[in-house]
Amino acid sequence: MISTRVKHSAAIGLLLGSCAVCRAQSHDPKNPTALAPGVNKGNVDNKENGPNYYYFFGGPGHVDLQYAFKEMGVFGNPMRQSLSFDVFDEKNNLITHDAIVSTQGLAKISRPGDLGSRHKLLIRVNSPATTLRLGGYYEIEVTGAATFDGKANGADVKPGDTALYHSAGSLSTPGGALYKPGVALYTPVGALTNVQESATDLRLTLAGDILFDFNTSTIRSDAKSALDRVAEIIRSKSRGAVRIEGFTDSKGAADYNLRLSQSRAESVENWLIEREGLPGAGFTARGFGATRFAAPNAKVDGSDDRAGRQRNRRVEIIIQK
Repeated sequence: MISTRVKHSAAIGLLLGSCAVCRAQSHDPKNPTALAPGVNKGNVDNKENGPNYYYFFGGPGHVDLQYAFKEMGVFGNPMRQSLSFDVFDEKNNLITHDAIVSTQGLAKISRPGDLGSRHKLLIRVNSPATTLRLGGYYEIEVTGAATFDGKANGADVKPGDTALYHSAGSLSTPGGALYKPGVALYTPVGALTNVQESATDLRLTLAGDILFDFNTSTIRSDAKSALDRVAEIIRSKSRGAVRIEGFTDSKGAADYNLRLSQSRAESVENWLIEREGLPGAGFTARGFGATRFAAPNAKVDGSDDRAGRQRNRRVEIIIQK
């Protein structure tokens, strides 16, 4: 009988294709792998092969971090999986945390913005700790004002069936570009802080602290511009159901967080229907409280991570394309 470990290792190999073109992967944050120009690809496995660490030099100027992830499945069957990409500065401060969700197909995300000065940035690629063995294939590409210690991988590194695709520019809406030059790297653009697109859906993340005042579910007046933009995206992109999901950080009682997140998700739903004139039949709103985190709530030493908790207080809108 073939062991589960062998089956999953084989699955990773099939995802990667030719490992001769994979960059060396380091599991040591003090000795990360140097990124190279172009697509850098690798595999991650939450039981034996991860997290993986890379570095590059960014700024001054406009930089675009582009990630992609294809889950490896379980026993050969597709399974919804996530892979996180964390960026740290020279002082080991967490700058951003992004999680890509993949179900069989290649999912991707882009993090564009400007850096005012040159920084050495560390990227950590990590599959979540679960009882099941999870992982898959990923890509990292940095474009713009960036320099690399790694050498270019060559044209054969970018397989036609899995490589990141490049549109003509930033994701745009009728109101203009979603991301604009001059915005500091990783600084939220109003309440709309992140956009993640896959072949089947579009996920918009809204910052809870900008949408709502502390411990309330009443939408702030200054969140209108972000919600206007969200409505424009729904009108232009939606071809099916729209899910609105609310989340909190880990502070407070679980039942209170669940109720607050549900109320906040419903407030966004009501705004889009009543203020933006969108049809309500296609919406569902649900609160998840402190059950799914976008960032750590605590630092490695166990101390409180205020920036991480802030990222966890959010509303996500999932648009079926």
